[in-house]
Amino acid sequence: MSYSDDGNGYFTRALDAEDRGELSQAETAYRQAIELFKETQQTQRELAACHYNLGHLYVVMNVRDKAITEYQRCLEYFGQITDSSKPKGRAHLILGSLFVEDRDYPRAESHLLDALGQYLDAPHEPKDQAECYVNLARVYNATKRRAQSVTAYNRALDFYQATPDSQRDQSDCYTELGIVYQYLGKMEESAAAYGEAARLRQQASHHHRHHKHKGSDS
Repeated sequence: MSYSDDGNGYFTRALDAEDRGELSQAETAYRQAIELFKETQQTQRELAACHYNLGHLYVVMNVRDKAITEYQRCLEYFGQITDSSKPKGRAHLILGSLFVEDRDYPRAESHLLDALGQYLDAPHEPKDQAECYVNLARVYNATKRRAQSVTAYNRALDFYQATPDSQRDQSDCYTELGIVYQYLGKMEESAAAYGEAARLRQQASHHHRHHKHKGSDS
């Protein structure tokens, strides 16, 4: 396939290299696209997309510090675009979850709350909103705000229930909720949460086996 030698050409090169699993080539092509977009004073949208995709690339490559830098840069550009609530929300969610993994709870909470703010401005996937609340619940639990953690887990479950095939995610959510109830000394609620987690895990396993069997018949 032939590519143009402008920013769009290198952006397409990067996407194709990423699809082939050639991640270092994709990284180089995204960097080249950024330089060319800057030279031609391209709109902020293209630059935001390059940094966003680079962030995703670094998450896949497990280079977390670089991923964080790229998502922060993409947010700087998204901040200059009026109709960008959806990608902004997603970038804040990913940054929040990365900071949770780093145990940087103040920054995690800030980004997750910013993500929720973006969700108010534009329609978002229920799964994204569920993941946001799960990560917030982890922040609240880690900072000993257990009652807020319970509320956040329950909000996450509301959104997971609007997400198809999310039994395994719901099961994980109930397991974590059970742990929080234990901290609070609410043993009945904890047992109920663990029981629901087991039921959903079994349901997810049955659903997976059924679809696997169905696929082998076709």
